[in-house]
Amino acid sequence: MSTEFVVIAPPELAGGFQLAGAAVREALDSAEAAQAVAALIEDGERGVIAVYAPFLNEFDGENRQRMLQSVSPVVVALPAGLEAEAAASRRARLAGLLQRAVGYHITFGEGDT
Repeated sequence: MSTEFVVIAPPELAGGFQLAGAAVREALDSAEAAQAVAALIEDGERGVIAVYAPFLNEFDGENRQRMLQSVSPVVVALPAGLEAEAAASRRARLAGLLQRAVGYHITFGEGDT
């Protein structure tokens, strides 16, 4: 199995991502989310796996680092949207994602977000 984009999110957010056309795996907690990521990788997922950030933050350190450093599939944190993200934080997160995807570091000017 291989799709382009899979979202792992709690049930209250899953419907919105499904309406947007994403493949969705529901998880009630970080343990279920970790199992879902492991199952997708084992099944041959090669696209992008977006994991609800509060779940991903609770994965054990070694497992989380291994997943976040993976390039096939790419595992990314899906922001919770609970608080406003500072522009510098957004810029750093975007630069990190681009570096993983492209293979080198890209920087943005001060006015770019």
